[in-house]
Amino acid sequence: MIQRSKVDKQRTRKLDRRNVLLGLGGLYGAANLIGVANEPFSLGAPVPPPDLSSCSSSSLPDGSPVPFTCCLPLPKDLSNIPTYKLPNVSKVTIRPSAHNVTREYITKYSTAIQKMKSLDKDDPLNFMQQANIHCAYCNTGYKELGFPGVPLQVHFSCLFFPFHRWYLYFFERILGSLIGDDTFALPFWNYDSQVGMQLPSLYNVVNSPLYDPNRNQNHFPPNVVNLGFTTIDLNASD
Repeated sequence: MIQRSKVDKQRTRKLDRRNVLLGLGGLYGAANLIGVANEPFSLGAPVPPPDLSSCSSSSLPDGSPVPFTCCLPLPKDLSNIPTYKLPNVSKVTIRPSAHNVTREYITKYSTAIQKMKSLDKDDPLNFMQQANIHCAYCNTGYKELGFPGVPLQVHFSCLFFPFHRWYLYFFERILGSLIGDDTFALPFWNYDSQVGMQLPSLYNVVNSPLYDPNRNQNHFPPNVVNLGFTTIDLNASD
């Protein structure tokens, strides 16, 4: 038993948890990996939050630096960040399809986005500050706590789904608070249906707060959404 314990500890030291992610392959994929590698178990240590004061320049997918800082405004006391408490829910909110939203909804959504963009640029709730959250966490702005040479990788890891679910949750809550509607829900893009295979029209109105001039015009109608987009345009159409 002593010898086996010693061997297991040696194996554990050699096992990099980042190489044993329970991803889209599911439980069986992880089990097969363990079986093939002849390992007694795999580690599931959670990735701790980064040191917020250690934010550095972020990188684009090609490795070049982001031409602006994505670092977020810091709270006054980093040692005393309160734990978020979920609010009481009195009504279930339903996210509408972006292709079927009403004029009333578009007005409400546009107003919320405009108010968010109009907040002080240093306000953590400001539109760009919220965008910077994704930039900093998903474009190597932070390093893993305790591993200064290892970028915190939200994409291509087990953090992808929980991070983005919370990200959208808080984005939605901010918008609702700005228009005094705690039942506000973001639209979803049903791009798997035939009618939803083009960019929703509410994002293609030039004078709307929902419009972004930086969007690639090749992705606008009549072109359909390229679900396999890898920076190469296929110019697919109906």
